[in-house]
Amino acid sequence: MSFFGGLILLALMDPEISGRSLCLFENIGISFCPGHGLGHSISYTLDGNFKEAFQAHFFGPAAVLILSFRIVYLWHHKIFNNKSNSTEN
Repeated sequence: MSFFGGLILLALMDPEISGRSLCLFENIGISFCPGHGLGHSISYTLDGNFKEAFQAHFFGPAAVLILSFRIVYLWHHKIFNNKSNSTEN
């Protein structure tokens, strides 16, 4: 459920607004961060702004696809496990 909640929050986020960073690397003074801009990229992707998404972080659209497939897989797995458990009783 946390994947779904995270995607919902990123979909509601305004990627144009920047504020206090939650990035561990940035907060301890390291200038290089491999995930820098990933949240913004995911937000842009969910808004349909693919050009901005790729500019913010190249792997943002791929992350949306991976997380979406994972959410569907987990829901599908949970639904069918619940059905098989209820028929065994």
